[in-house]
Amino acid sequence: MMPDMTQQGQPAPAPQPAAHNVPVVLFSGVSKSYGRIHALSNITLGLSGGVTGILGMNGAGKSTLFKLLMGKLRPSAGEVKLFGMNPWKNPAPYAKVGFVPEHEKMHDWMTALEFVSTFARLHGMTRKEAEKEALRVLDFVGLSDVANKEIGRFSKGMRQRTKIAHALVNDPELIILDEPLQGCDPLARTTIMNVIRELGKLGRTVLVSSHILNEIERITEQIVILHQGKLVALGNLHAIRERLDQIPHTIRIIGEDARALARDLLGHPAVFGVSFPTDQELLIQTYHFGQLHAELPRLIVENNHRVSVIDNPDDDLESLLNYLAGGSA
Repeated sequence: MMPDMTQQGQPAPAPQPAAHNVPVVLFSGVSKSYGRIHALSNITLGLSGGVTGILGMNGAGKSTLFKLLMGKLRPSAGEVKLFGMNPWKNPAPYAKVGFVPEHEKMHDWMTALEFVSTFARLHGMTRKEAEKEALRVLDFVGLSDVANKEIGRFSKGMRQRTKIAHALVNDPELIILDEPLQGCDPLARTTIMNVIRELGKLGRTVLVSSHILNEIERITEQIVILHQGKLVALGNLHAIRERLDQIPHTIRIIGEDARALARDLLGHPAVFGVSFPTDQELLIQTYHFGQLHAELPRLIVENNHRVSVIDNPDDDLESLLNYLAGGSA
């Protein structure tokens, strides 16, 4: 079952980490090939506790990684272990795993409560236990008020939260979420992000994939980046960002007078070039992205400029991959 909630809505203390420092997830030299196509190449990593973002463009190998974890695919080389065990030899670890695939058909004629409690029954609970735990996890994902509503009447975000609830009903220690935010509206995305962060605070190991950099940044700084089936980065996103800030970046500003704004910014030591796609659009080139971004609001206000947009056309996952992969992304 999910941890009990207090009357104030606070979670119970987090479960203790796995004993003997055994990683919850361990890939040892794992590759997966389909003939001459290499979906994953020699992946070695261990993960335990908290939220880890699995980043990569479409086709990078994220879903293949998850399918290998869930036993839907067998590695072409290397070994996958869950909680220190090879699930191909012993499937017991899957009792401690919750999985939300990217694409999954749901039983639209069922209510959310019926859908989640059915999965609880498959985990061996009695009808009464299953309903109790289903209500608990539906409340955890913010769906208690629509528990008796048919899934077919749900929005995309509500359907995603229902899928997350069904993945949590067996009180898993490892939760795998494949693109859980895709297609959701902003409110649903925020709600799902809060659920993911809360699971990490509870001490669970949560793997969440995305191809959108700022989604992962809002959830966690712990990342794995895949590119063309290879592991190109593992660790703290903030540290990688600091390295990325030192390469050329573009900041785009739209305002009433782009040239006047450029005159006031050209003297800044972080600016090494400007261009004007239109009279109201300014592109600034900088080697110190973070520094300049932090000072821009003050510079704009002090010089009485009217600005409607500040954005970063190259501040995305593709640019990060270009940097990490030496320009081959």
